[in-house]
Amino acid sequence: MVIALVLNKKGIVSVTVFAIFYSILELGMRWDPSYNSGSPLWMREVFTPLISLYFYRVIYTALFLVPSYLASGKLWSLSTLWYLIYGSTLEDIAYWVMDLKIPYSWAWFYPVIKGIPLDDVFGIIALWLIYKHMKRKIRLLLLDKVKYRSYSSK
Repeated sequence: MVIALVLNKKGIVSVTVFAIFYSILELGMRWDPSYNSGSPLWMREVFTPLISLYFYRVIYTALFLVPSYLASGKLWSLSTLWYLIYGSTLEDIAYWVMDLKIPYSWAWFYPVIKGIPLDDVFGIIALWLIYKHMKRKIRLLLLDKVKYRSYSSK
């Protein structure tokens, strides 16, 4: 398949394993030091619930960029973005399945309607659109190569 040049089985497997492993870890995590009396005082003062929320998102994205980068082999590309969205969406779905709870909105940027996280719906749509775009782009590149070969052989 043409898209195999950009997305590969090894990359998909490694991001899948990372996402599922992370969702298991996340089930037992408490990211907000202000709620943990065992956290140092300075940490509880600096990391208010609002700061912790955004700090967690930055750390989460950075963590998921590592396997995405390793899977795509590029620091930033459409395939890196695809792996990032795939990993975070899969992690989110695995988290809710393992938690045995109906998803709920825990932040303004994580809207949930009737138990369906819109973030995951948008993630799945984005995966499909990026995949289609990459597939079309590779097909056009291959067609250009074929045309170039046919012109150069004349």
